[in-house]
Amino acid sequence: MTDRNVLIIKNSWSYIITQSDHVGELFYEKLFELDPCLIPMFQNDIEHQAKKMMDMLTYMVMNLQNMPNIQDDIDALAKRHVHYGTKPEQYQTVGQALIWVLQNSLGDEWDEEIGQSWMDLYNLCASSMIKASDSIKQ
Repeated sequence: MTDRNVLIIKNSWSYIITQSDHVGELFYEKLFELDPCLIPMFQNDIEHQAKKMMDMLTYMVMNLQNMPNIQDDIDALAKRHVHYGTKPEQYQTVGQALIWVLQNSLGDEWDEEIGQSWMDLYNLCASSMIKASDSIKQ
C-alpha cells in the first residue's frame, strides 16, 4: 500500500465510520443478496455481526501503516473463518459486497481512485486470509 492509498482509505473511512451501524447492516443485506447460500453461516444477530465487522475494519484502517504488525490478527481472523466454513471463493463475494456498500455509502465522495485503493486493500487482506486458511487446513 502506498502512502497515498493509506491516506485515501483513512479519509474515506472517516465518512463511513459516522454511519457504521447502517453500513454494517447494509453490507450483510448486499452479501446475502449476492449469495443467499451464505445466510446459514451467520447464526448470530446480524446487528451484532455487523458491529464486529465494522470494528475489525476500523482496526485495520487505523493500522494501515503497520500491516505487518497486525498479521497475527489477520491470521486469527482467517482461522475463525475456516471454523465458520468459509471457502476461498467466497472472499470474492465479500469483496463485491464491501466495495458496493462503500461506494453507496460515500455517494458523491466516491471516485475511481478511492475504489481502487479499497480494492487493493481488500485483495491484500483477502489473499492473506486465504493463505493463512490454507496453512490451517494442511
